[in-house]
Amino acid sequence: MTASLGVLAALTFVLLKALPGGPFDEETALNPVVREKLAQHWGLEQSLPSQIGNYLLSVVQGDLGVSMSKPDRTVVDIIGQGLGNTLTLNAIALCVILVGAFVIAVAAVRFRETWFENLVDQTVIAFLSLPSLFWGPLLIYAFGFYWNLLPVAFLSSPAHYILPVVTLSVRPLASLIRLLKNSLNENLNQDYARTAKAKGVGVWGVLIHHVLKNSLIPFLSYVGPLTVSLLSGSFLVEVLFAVPGLGSEFIAALNDRDYTLIVGLTLFYGALLIVVNSFIDVLLKLADPRLQERA
Repeated sequence: MTASLGVLAALTFVLLKALPGGPFDEETALNPVVREKLAQHWGLEQSLPSQIGNYLLSVVQGDLGVSMSKPDRTVVDIIGQGLGNTLTLNAIALCVILVGAFVIAVAAVRFRETWFENLVDQTVIAFLSLPSLFWGPLLIYAFGFYWNLLPVAFLSSPAHYILPVVTLSVRPLASLIRLLKNSLNENLNQDYARTAKAKGVGVWGVLIHHVLKNSLIPFLSYVGPLTVSLLSGSFLVEVLFAVPGLGSEFIAALNDRDYTLIVGLTLFYGALLIVVNSFIDVLLKLADPRLQERA
């Protein structure tokens, strides 16, 4: 994990240096002497390997540095302030996706070749055909301005979560419904499922007690990439709905070329995703003992 985060930090530094502009390039040009002093203070006059090495040394000591655009605040303080809103928003969206996909996919397989399955299939196709950010402006206009039913900015009450959560959830929910539905149908046609039916087990019994466990392997495998997708997708959703979270801070840091904040947030997201993927691996091994034997 440490090596992966070190490589991630180095790559982030290299990419930031490749971007045009710098942290002190403003509309009103700074005095060259002031610019030079600022560059010396932040170590920008050093070579890129030296900057990366000094930063990684600070990180090992537990110091992510101070924000260049907000020199009165540390990167850790900024992360701590926005972390709650970002994690809450993503956690709610993830729960909606997992529970919704599980219930809808199982129901669609239970009522195969009915109007319900056809409705689910058509809805999934429609949701997959449109990007997630298409839903944000549409929902804001419809529910925030046209019908004036829901708030469209900030997270001051439970009602404020509805539109950003729906925007984050629509496309991943459709993908997961299709994935689990196909897995359930595939396992339902296996010999063990036919044997259970021949013994007189009902459709619900076959689904829940025999087919579902084997169908959850691809379902759980997708949760890791899904979490990555949600965290990255929440950046723009937070900006769209004026959510004071890490995504908004990251976008603002990119605009300001705030190197320390950008790298600090990148490392934090990288560590979070490594932890999530490790947790999903544990769940997969519990769900399928064969994976433990291979390990």
